[in-house]
Formats: sequence, C-alpha cells, structure tokens
Amino acid sequence: MKAAALPGQPAKAPVMLWGASSSANTSGPVSSNLTVQGQSGDPDSLLSLFRRLSDLRGKERALLHGDFHVLSSGPDLFSYVRQWDQNKRFLVVLNFGDVPRAAGLGASGLPASVSLPPGAELLLSTQPGGKEGDPVELQRLSLNPHEGLLLQFPYVA
Repeated sequence: MKAAALPGQPAKAPVMLWGASSSANTSGPVSSNLTVQGQSGDPDSLLSLFRRLSDLRGKERALLHGDFHVLSSGPDLFSYVRQWDQNKRFLVVLNFGDVPRAAGLGASGLPASVSLPPGAELLLSTQPGGKEGDPVELQRLSLNPHEGLLLQFPYVA
C-alpha cells in the first residue's frame, strides 16, 4: 500500500538519530552533535534548549495560559510579553535577521498591568554565553543574528 502524498509535504519524515550507531541510511559517519545522545550531554544544544523551554512552559502559568501582548521593536525583530494575573512576566525577544540588532522595545499600546521595567533577568538564550539569572538592561538590549531570548521580570502593582 502506498502512503498518501500531500502537495508540499515531504515524502518521508526525517529519521531521529538516537546515537552514532543508529542506522539511518546516511552516506557517512554521523556527527555526534546531530544525535539525541550527543545533544543530551551538551547544555548549549538545541535539544537542551527545547527541554528547558518545555519544562518552563509546564511550570509557569504565564507561559502556558497567559495573555499575549506584542511589543513594537526594530526591523527583523519580534517581541512580546506573556502575563498571568499577578505572577511574574515573561519577555520574549527574537532576532530573525542576519545582523545584530538593538531591540528598541516599545511599550505603547500595552495595558497598564504590563509596563516594561528598566531591567529583567535572563532565563534562556539560543546562543551560549549568557547565564540564567544574568541581569539585562532593556533599554540597552541588543541581539546577535538569529538569537532569541526569554527574560522574566516581576509583577509590580
């Protein structure tokens, strides 16, 4: 029996390589940074980032159920705040561009309950170098090419 092929869909899903010895019809040796086994031991791997994001989303109501407020930001950037009741707030800033960009976050149009503070705390970055808990000045925030940040700041009445 043939599988149904949908327009614009690949014929086969990519094979998930669990370890370097996995057989996946590859033309040569498999790099360890492309396997689950190789990425599990690397705190800066995409797999580790995904696991940390998934864990946070399960623990933080604002990330799971919270209100979503888009901020104005510079070219190639997308940023938003997630909030839930009187819990801490989360700021996501993404640079989709090929060059570094100043975030230039604008809070116009946000409800009063979501005002941006002068600073926030780094939770996650797609690039190595920043440590969880590092303070970040929002007015001076800039992102490297293709970088994404998850920041948190407290609710203030």
